[in-house]
Amino acid sequence: MTAIWPDDLPRRFIVSSYQEARPDNVVYSEVSIGPAKARRRTTANVWDQGGTMVMTYSQYRSFLRFLSNDISDGAKAFWFPDRLGGENILVRVKEPPKATLDGNLWQVSIALEVLP
Repeated sequence: MTAIWPDDLPRRFIVSSYQEARPDNVVYSEVSIGPAKARRRTTANVWDQGGTMVMTYSQYRSFLRFLSNDISDGAKAFWFPDRLGGENILVRVKEPPKATLDGNLWQVSIALEVLP
C-alpha cells in the first residue's frame, strides 16, 4: 500500500519558498524546408516541486519517522497534498531533505518529484 503524507505534518510549503519546474517535454525534428516539426515526448512525464515547511519538534520527529519507516528514506512514492487543493498527488523524495533549527521551529526543505 502506498504511504500517505501524515496528517500531523504541514499541508503546504511556505509560499515564498515554493518552486516547481515543469519538464521539457517537446521534441523538435529538423526538416529540409520550413520550421522544425514538434511533438510531445510523452504523456506520462515527471516534474519537480519543492520548498520549505516550518515544523515543530514533534512534527519534525514525525517527519523523520515517516521518511525512515514509511517511505524507506525516500525510495518509495507516497501521496502528498496537492498545492491547488485537488486530490493528493503521487510523489517521491528527489534528494535528501535539509533542515535547520530556527529558534523553536525547524525549517525543512523538501524536493519532490511528481509522478504520473
